[in-house]
Amino acid sequence: MAFSLGIIVTTLILSVVYFSEAEGEQEVADVESNEHITIEEAHELLEEEGHIIISQSEMDQFDQLEADYNDLNEQLEEYQAEESITDHDHKVFTLEVESGMSTQNIASVLEEQGIINDSGELVNYLTENDYSRAIQVGTYVVTSEMTHQQIAITITN
Repeated sequence: MAFSLGIIVTTLILSVVYFSEAEGEQEVADVESNEHITIEEAHELLEEEGHIIISQSEMDQFDQLEADYNDLNEQLEEYQAEESITDHDHKVFTLEVESGMSTQNIASVLEEQGIINDSGELVNYLTENDYSRAIQVGTYVVTSEMTHQQIAITITN
């Protein structure tokens, strides 16, 4: 009985495979028997099926852009690795200069945040170079890598 059941199952499987291949061959035969289609018709058919059609030159441009992107990405990763090694003490701070703040107040905040080492030096620089009168109210991003001149230019716009 098991042997008979095995033969029946095998016959069913072979029938399914045979008829499904026959349908695929029929579709190919239908396409081959059709008259020639134009390039535009082929494009429309492919686009209807969700395919994108590009020329060889467009594909070459895409390949070049992809290669350039990969190169730039590698360079960025190398740069970030270098930066993490060399600039581990680099600090960034968003300074809020409010109305009525003195140069001493600003310099003290920057010293507390580790942006500058000596608030007195910054106050002297701002005063001696006439920046102290030109400080503008606003929000500024400053870093520990900036010089006194760069900080002064930043907060005076």
